Amino acid sequence: MRNLIAWFADNHVAANLLMLLIIIGGVVSLPLLRTEVFPVVSSDEIIVSVSYLGAGPAEVETNITIPIEETLKGVANIKKMSSRSGRGSSRVTLQLDHGANIQIVMDEVQSRIDGIRAFPRDIEPPRVRHNIQNDDIIDVIVSGDTDQKTLANVARRVKADLLALPDVTLISIRGMPPTTISIEVSEFDLRRLGISMASVAKAISDSSVDISVGSIRSTGMGGTLQIRAEGRAYYEEEFAEITLLQQSNGTRIKLGDVATIKDGISERSFIFRSKGKPSITMETQLSPGQDVLKLTSAVKNYLEVAEPTFPQGITVTTWRDDSVEFYQRLEMLISNSITGLILVFILLVMFLRLDLALWVTFGIVIAFSGAFMVMKFFDFSINQISLFGFLLVLGIVVDDAIVVGEGIHATQRRGRKGLKGAIYGAQSLSLPIILAVFTTILAVVPLLMFQSETGQQARDIAVVVSGALIFSLVECLLILPCHLSGTKHFELPYAWYQKFLKFQRKVAQWLIDFARYKYKPFIEKCLRAKYLTAAIFFSVLILFTTAYVLGFIRSSFNPEIPSNMIRYSIELSETAPEGTHERIHDKMVEAIGGPGGIEEEYEEKTGLARNILFPNYSSFAFGTRIFMNLEMSSEAMAVIDAEDVMNGWQERVGEVPEAVEVTLRNSRNTGRRGGDLSFYVSASNDSDLEAAVERVKLEMRDIQGLTQIYDSRDRLGQELRLSLKPEAEHYGLTLSTLSDQVRLGFYGRIVQRIPRDGETIDIHVRYPLAARQNLNALREMYIKTPEGGEIPFNMVAEMDYAPVLNSPERINGQNIIKVSARMNKNIVSPYEAFLYLENGIFIDLKSEISGFAVIPDGQVEEQAIFFGEITFYLSLVLLAIYALLAIGLRSYIEPIIILTAVPFGFVGALIGHLIIDMPVSLYSFLGLFAASGVVINDNLVLVDCIKKLKKEGMKFTEAIAEGGRMRFRAIVLTSITTFVGLVPIMLETSYQAIFIIPMVVSLTFGVLFATLITLVLVPCLYDIKDGFAEKLSFLKSTDDRGVDEEGKEVGAAE
Repeated sequence: MRNLIAWFADNHVAANLLMLLIIIGGVVSLPLLRTEVFPVVSSDEIIVSVSYLGAGPAEVETNITIPIEETLKGVANIKKMSSRSGRGSSRVTLQLDHGANIQIVMDEVQSRIDGIRAFPRDIEPPRVRHNIQNDDIIDVIVSGDTDQKTLANVARRVKADLLALPDVTLISIRGMPPTTISIEVSEFDLRRLGISMASVAKAISDSSVDISVGSIRSTGMGGTLQIRAEGRAYYEEEFAEITLLQQSNGTRIKLGDVATIKDGISERSFIFRSKGKPSITMETQLSPGQDVLKLTSAVKNYLEVAEPTFPQGITVTTWRDDSVEFYQRLEMLISNSITGLILVFILLVMFLRLDLALWVTFGIVIAFSGAFMVMKFFDFSINQISLFGFLLVLGIVVDDAIVVGEGIHATQRRGRKGLKGAIYGAQSLSLPIILAVFTTILAVVPLLMFQSETGQQARDIAVVVSGALIFSLVECLLILPCHLSGTKHFELPYAWYQKFLKFQRKVAQWLIDFARYKYKPFIEKCLRAKYLTAAIFFSVLILFTTAYVLGFIRSSFNPEIPSNMIRYSIELSETAPEGTHERIHDKMVEAIGGPGGIEEEYEEKTGLARNILFPNYSSFAFGTRIFMNLEMSSEAMAVIDAEDVMNGWQERVGEVPEAVEVTLRNSRNTGRRGGDLSFYVSASNDSDLEAAVERVKLEMRDIQGLTQIYDSRDRLGQELRLSLKPEAEHYGLTLSTLSDQVRLGFYGRIVQRIPRDGETIDIHVRYPLAARQNLNALREMYIKTPEGGEIPFNMVAEMDYAPVLNSPERINGQNIIKVSARMNKNIVSPYEAFLYLENGIFIDLKSEISGFAVIPDGQVEEQAIFFGEITFYLSLVLLAIYALLAIGLRSYIEPIIILTAVPFGFVGALIGHLIIDMPVSLYSFLGLFAASGVVINDNLVLVDCIKKLKKEGMKFTEAIAEGGRMRFRAIVLTSITTFVGLVPIMLETSYQAIFIIPMVVSLTFGVLFATLITLVLVPCLYDIKDGFAEKLSFLKSTDDRGVDEEGKEVGAAE
């Protein structure tokens, strides 16, 4: 390596060509990189879904879900099987082992599902699919004061046009209720004609056909002719002409004579509005490998061209464009980074030469260019996580260049001028710099192997950091020495510059004098009391670590990522009176846009127009769920507290007694269904299970910060259960015969599905709506017997009300109850709350109740998986870093001294979070990683210098103090430049920066505190180590047993 450094330093052409190649490679690679908002996270889940329309949750669980679970037992590589049975649908989720071949497992699952013969005959074909989650990037809204059919026609056209664009592949439509042709026949007309609902369904199926029946060869017609029977009905009037009954007198009874035929949208109440107007939304989604900026540009360009062609009164606009937020965050990071770089450059100019400051700063360009090439080679994208990676590595690549540049500068000041000084300065620091770079790379490599969702997102950071560090190493050792090898330094021929130069030399000399006359005497005193000094520092470490572990320092593993979108959702009870969801929906909308609403209030307070403050809001109500989204503009976020808007909105809506769950937040990470804290409880029997859940919920009330504690039983509904009377046996009736006839009348039968106008339409035969909503209609229904007679329903059957779970869930074939809670994360985190329960009530219940078990879910499960991974890989990383340092330094103890930077960097990060009053989060730990890289580098440089001074024959204590003095300027400059460079982002107040500030706080305060460790504690520990090494010779490094003659001149006094 020494010869390579010398060759490049002496060959300006080679060094400059290498620099240009890296920069050109980066410039070429950058525009070729894909852009995403967040990196795509791969899924190891397979979902089996089955529709059983008209069936209740209990019926679905018994007839669909449990048979699927029993069939799939024993399939290889299934780690966890969970299921949810709802009204008319079953969903079984299979979580696979890491590394399992998803396609092989899917084929096995499909084969077993196809072999189930016990399914009810009215189910839809089971669907097996890989659970791939695609991000919604930009919404296209079709709205206007018109009928649903007109909106649907425009939406279908827009969707078809967008999908024809090369950059658009996935679109999901919301707000378009399914079109249904409902054929309704009353019980009176059926009895009058002596027919059944089944015969009506059969007549439609037999008459409305469009099938190919074969082919025939015809020499006269030019070959083979296809034979086709075509008589399918598509519209209301065509169905009305279908012959239902041919009477003996020749009279033909048509379907239209006895049935009411409705061609329109589904009966189920459905509301979708945009700013109070009927609307349909198309969510344009990002497929793996696509570019978010190309996708959004394609959509916007299409709408700009197509706008004049839309019908009058209908507007087609975009909403929730993620590329806007991406651009805003990118602009924020770039502008603050440039400001930070300017501050770093000014700082370096104050303490170093102008040309040295320029080349050190320019090294960042080279390192980032190399990182762009690495990202392109491995097909990684520019996204918010990879941008974090560039922010994290910024401090490290600057520090490497500062250390080498300052080393060359110091060597040249001591008499080795020009090329000779540049070569020797770079060579003398090559070992610690190489070790520092590769220890940092070792630290991030495990991020590429994480399997949790959180861990997978960090993969981009590993690629960015590794790429930038490798090329930073190339720049520091092969390019920078060449540019600092000249005997004449860059100077400007201006009087003001000469004055500045005098001032700069005074400042630079002040730092040198401070190291000599202030720092060195201080560290000598600390060395004389080295055990006391070490004890003080380790006491601080134990104090802060204990405070964090015991929860005295707030933490939030997955903090709320602020968003400009406020989301309000209400889930109503199944027993809520008719029309409740329309009333609550209208109240939520009025609270925004009505008289005295949110828009009016803040328009008066800010003086800004309401359409500028709140560009859009949408509402959606279907079944028992109501959703609303309120968008706040950047201008609004700057002058209005989103928390005040949410409180005002909730106050205007008021209490909703019919609600079983209310959620209001303005966070991107809305989390999984079921609350901030959620887990499953199981036991050997249902009575024990319910008793255990009640005790757990009672204990949860004692946890400060928990609100809305509930479980899956709180969503109870009611169903009407039918049973046969003893008299039914005399007529040959069975419960199956009875239920089939009741189902056919009240739910009906989908006799056909026909393609029409780009959608699939169900042909539904059933009783009229009024009859299906009236219990008397059921009581007055006549049941057909096997002999062809008719018996009143009340004579052979009875009915009772029974409570039922709306969505029963199971885990690995066991009945479970899901317990959930909302919480104030400023008071307690989900993981802390779960640990409190795990170390208390859960232990008691396991000893008291047979089969009691708890399965974490949501954030708790994700955090447990992540910490399990990070604990395993961190252990491997520390061993690998220790081995690398031990081999490089030829010592068993020195690597441990160097690695003390890591825990003390954590203390600094905790102090920073306490000062800023911010909870410690996942992003804080990412910042801590970067801080560790900086201070490990500083520790390496210091220890390497001390070792070389000892080789010259200096006494232990003198070598330690002198080494600290010699490396004082480089260590202080790396810390100050890291802090100053990131101050602009730390002081940023825009909402786009809120979620990265914890990372910056950890990095800046971690570096500042760990610098104190490097300059004070590390020398003391090194002195303690030398004292023990005198007594235990095997602790000595091999370098201590011989003198390397090449290093003698390093210790020459300045």
